[in-house]
Amino acid sequence: MVEVRLVPMNKKEFEVMRAAGVKRYADENVKAGYWKPAEALKRSEATHANLLPDGLHTEGHHFYKALDAETEERVGQLWLKVEPGEDRKGFIFDVFIDEGSRGKGYGRAMMLALETKAKRMKIDSLALHVFAYNEVARHLYGSLGYEVKSLNMMKGL
Repeated sequence: MVEVRLVPMNKKEFEVMRAAGVKRYADENVKAGYWKPAEALKRSEATHANLLPDGLHTEGHHFYKALDAETEERVGQLWLKVEPGEDRKGFIFDVFIDEGSRGKGYGRAMMLALETKAKRMKIDSLALHVFAYNEVARHLYGSLGYEVKSLNMMKGL
């Protein structure tokens, strides 16, 4: 079983993650049928700008690179937001396993490392969004105890 360490990103790593994330989120919304290709990048950029007005230093947001605990090689990244207040809830905006590291257990290891970190941060719960077509991610999250709390449905006309 592999293990990962979650290490805070530096500014350069954050900028690379953000740019790739904007593109990936646009593509995912097109694939899900929510956005048209011509508008997707602009909408994704606006969403990211709204969520991260201060970039890497936006309050409550935490950005981690995942390193293989044994080799120290980067295997992925994670973006977590922690809601302020007594009932501290965490929302995972992005979980990404680098292409060459997929299918090796790093997704599970990264999520378990995040749970450990979240407990130390006194976070009461973790939530996330996953697109319905992403069966691999849905299976992983379900096997880790995540439950569906709402479900969007759409019919194209």
